[in-house]
Amino acid sequence: MDCRDLEVFLAVARHLNFTRAGEEVHLSQPSVSVRVRLLQDELGVKLFEQLGKKVVLTEAGQILERHARRIMSALGDARQAIQELQGLKRGSLRIGASTTPGMYLVPKIIAEFKRRHPKIEIHLDIKDTRQVEDDVVRNEFDFGFVGGHLVGEEVEVIPWLTDEIVLVASPAHPLARKRNTRLKDLAKEQFISREQGSATQAAADAALRGVSVQFAKVIEINNPESVKRAVESGLGVAFLSRFAVETELKAETLTVVKVKGLRVSRELKIVRHRDKHLSSAAQSLIEMAGRRR
Repeated sequence: MDCRDLEVFLAVARHLNFTRAGEEVHLSQPSVSVRVRLLQDELGVKLFEQLGKKVVLTEAGQILERHARRIMSALGDARQAIQELQGLKRGSLRIGASTTPGMYLVPKIIAEFKRRHPKIEIHLDIKDTRQVEDDVVRNEFDFGFVGGHLVGEEVEVIPWLTDEIVLVASPAHPLARKRNTRLKDLAKEQFISREQGSATQAAADAALRGVSVQFAKVIEINNPESVKRAVESGLGVAFLSRFAVETELKAETLTVVKVKGLRVSRELKIVRHRDKHLSSAAQSLIEMAGRRR
């Protein structure tokens, strides 16, 4: 058993597909099958089985997956520790972020970090909060920036920023011209909603339930940029992070509708695996992000 075998095995376990696993580890599908078969022969057990058209992990495969993840994580920690001997002159970071921090906050932090440490490679992947946390636990990400509240036992949470969720409308919208918008006025409005799983939308929905306001969704859109364009066109109003609409507010293509008795906010967080060794680069970037507070 060698590290390459475990890397290939974990790729198959993730995708449950030999072809996609091969693409990830840069091997042909037959080469992946051979490595898995040799690993099974060495251990004397089947690691995968075919159920109809699906490939699934056997019980032995599930056990090996847990241990293999720890082994590969420990090897990654060893590499990072050795890289630290050279300070911040080389290395890489894998960062996950949910939509709002990933699109509007983290890129600015990365740009500042790269100006100071140009030889550190950074890979940013934008997913929803649950996926970011899951990938932190699986050691796919060194750490992540999220806006939800999905905290698992293996995850350490670092408070980061308070995100105000604001109701935005086109400047030509009737609500934009009202000095005092009441909660009952919202029941008449057509709302554009973010997708299920959006932490921004979840915060807005929870606040509206708390004041017993219901609204009709005109359309559900899974990208805040598309939501903004729909609001600008007059299709409806929407709740969005203030961080997401800073540019449009300055350009006066959107306006914030202040609603009496309604304030919506949520806490953005940095999440990391409790047992993971963070490199100097990771610690430095987290510290840099913390200075935005």
